[in-house]
Amino acid sequence: MQLTRFYDDNLAQASFLLACEKSKKAAVIDPTVDVELYTRAAAAQKLTITHVLETHVHADFLSGGATLARATGAELCVSAEGDPKWGYDFGAIPDARKLRDGDAISLGTLTLRVLHTPGHTPEHVSYLVSDSTRGDTPAGALTGDFIFVGDVGRPDLLDKAAGAEGTMRAAAGMLYQSLQAFAGSQPEHLQLWPGHGAGSACGKALGAMPSSTLGYERLFNWALQTKSEDAFVQAVLTDQPPPPRYFADMKKRNRLGEVVQMPTAPAKLPGDSVGSALGGGATIVDTRPAKSYAAGHVPGTINIPFNKSFLNWAGAIIDPARDVILISESAAEAEKITRELAKIGLGKIRGHFLPDVIDSWKRTGASLETISQVSVRDIHGKPDSGTTIIDVRAPYEWSEGHIPGAIHIPLAELPGKAAELAAAGNPVAVHCKGGGRSSIAASILRAKGVAVVSNISEGFDGWAGAGFPVARDGASKQ
Repeated sequence: MQLTRFYDDNLAQASFLLACEKSKKAAVIDPTVDVELYTRAAAAQKLTITHVLETHVHADFLSGGATLARATGAELCVSAEGDPKWGYDFGAIPDARKLRDGDAISLGTLTLRVLHTPGHTPEHVSYLVSDSTRGDTPAGALTGDFIFVGDVGRPDLLDKAAGAEGTMRAAAGMLYQSLQAFAGSQPEHLQLWPGHGAGSACGKALGAMPSSTLGYERLFNWALQTKSEDAFVQAVLTDQPPPPRYFADMKKRNRLGEVVQMPTAPAKLPGDSVGSALGGGATIVDTRPAKSYAAGHVPGTINIPFNKSFLNWAGAIIDPARDVILISESAAEAEKITRELAKIGLGKIRGHFLPDVIDSWKRTGASLETISQVSVRDIHGKPDSGTTIIDVRAPYEWSEGHIPGAIHIPLAELPGKAAELAAAGNPVAVHCKGGGRSSIAASILRAKGVAVVSNISEGFDGWAGAGFPVARDGASKQ
């Protein structure tokens, strides 16, 4: 057995190339739209991709399953379990193989046994992998978004991202039953190859290790130590972060098995056209580092620095219906960003500016905007200044402690609340844990019309580290 793991740091997502060493037949599990990754790897290992498998209808990235199957002539295999309303649309993918619990897929000496593991989604399946040269006992399981290292897939996305309101408690109960059945029927040595790692929005507290074993997870994964279904349901639904805006669109598109082409490099736009671009309704995303943006930027642009968290926040903030124009450090970086955005279905990239757009803007006689950076001592020393303090951290962070009197608006929800804050007319100081997310938040608030915005650059860690009062009432104020 050969197993190659492809890990996308920006998506915190893992896909796999599984092959039989004797027959050289291979399957790809949960591919992204960057399908050349898999065809290049297969060619290098002299493998033939005969099957493309998915564990479920993904919400966090645009699936490359149908694209890869088309490119290689492989059979697309997806789950036919669960409520068909939320699963795959087989009318759109009539040639796909419908997988049911207990089905088997053969790859030479390898067998992938389909195991229905609902909870994260109703149709979710895992694949138990065995090698006949070593017996029938499964050696490992490709668990998708079922079991992660240290955590499990969140069961609330169908409710919060796909519009199936009122389903998350039942889904959490299904997840508990799936976990109990899995842990009670599989061997301790079973290797677990999950579909996500630390930083994914598909769970709360995923570990960074690339794989685990069922025995290890029994010892250290909270979800496998919770013996009461009611306690599990309460725990798994508490403090889940708001799903990024793009998740709903991904659920719809991934049901249909789209064949997708990766985009070409966006055109370089002349710097003097930035004003007309803003006036035309485009979202202009300045991808420079937060410090550079804060020191001077074109009014109306938003700042999402191009780093490891870029896709998470771009997907949460950018309206997929609007044209997007980038400000990037180079043409090569603009092309890379465009390809990254395609992975989450954001394909309306209409061009890019280089950093000299700042000089072009100044030559028109217009002023640059800046984002004021303030310290925790500045805020603590002026408790009655009339400034509204916004905490954009995740719910679990807020529950563990927050600045007294602050208002909690997770960053993913801020675009929908910004107009209300602008209408209130108060100065706003925004913070997160250490200044990164709050820099993005400050740019959104200014672009949405909040007149006076400052970033508490030391964040909550700086506040708590200074010994200032911390509230732990747990309830989120909005």
